[in-house]
Amino acid sequence: MGDKITLVTFTDPMMGLSYECEPIFRKLETHFAGKLEFRYVMSGLVRDVYQFVDPDDLKRSKSFAIRNYNARLAEIYESEEALGGLPINMTGFELFSVNETSSAPLNIAYKAAQIVDADKADRFLYNLRYATIVDCRPTTRLPEILKVVIKTGLDVKKFLAAYNDGSAAEKFQSDLAICERLGIHSLPSYLIQYQSQGALIQDLIAYPTFVEVFDDVSGGAIKPVPPEKNLATLRTLLDKHPLISPIELREAFDFDDTEQVREFIAPLIDSGEVKIVDVPRGWFIEKILEG
Repeated sequence: MGDKITLVTFTDPMMGLSYECEPIFRKLETHFAGKLEFRYVMSGLVRDVYQFVDPDDLKRSKSFAIRNYNARLAEIYESEEALGGLPINMTGFELFSVNETSSAPLNIAYKAAQIVDADKADRFLYNLRYATIVDCRPTTRLPEILKVVIKTGLDVKKFLAAYNDGSAAEKFQSDLAICERLGIHSLPSYLIQYQSQGALIQDLIAYPTFVEVFDDVSGGAIKPVPPEKNLATLRTLLDKHPLISPIELREAFDFDDTEQVREFIAPLIDSGEVKIVDVPRGWFIEKILEG
């Protein structure tokens, strides 16, 4: 780990709470540039959907129980939008069905992405959440996962090999073993490490608390430094996050509102480097990739 903070997040690709924490992560990323490493442990939020459905609904039929569960889950997602302000769209939400009864496929997909291209795996995770929560696609299904694989620029054949041959599933099981060993009982949870020091936090925390814990575990060695507000810094961030919300950029660069963000990115819109993607209840910025 050296002289960097390692922030390990225990999560699941379907998690709305982790999606809403992305603005905090962008602020951490820009204010602790070169001093912070992000890692993700897949923790299997929904191992079996029938553990969550209403037993009375299940007496009627599996499809009825799952349909009602999807409706309740959609309401939970919508309530989480207030946390970070990132848009959540639950139009026609059908993440689970009688054939798709677990979030394991999403977790295994992330592990497969790590096997295929570790540098793009976290981008894949973001895109998978976007497909689930913003595009409202049933990403428990392999064809939908493959659309995200293609969007992320991963090799489809290599991805399918890792996804189907058991190697990604084995790595997912290893992640679950870490969760069990550490007694993870709430998602998302965070393990913050610096050299021989560490802190396990099983609760949602805001940026100031991260700063406090970083300072504590590093003995004051790791301090935030605001990034420069220039196009070079913006381009560097967009290289890593070619799909990003204005709320993330607001936090990353300490703007007061998203209108300031729009003014900041205007030169890149004019030059054709990025475009605005309108979505229900909000908008995103997408870098226009060559090829």
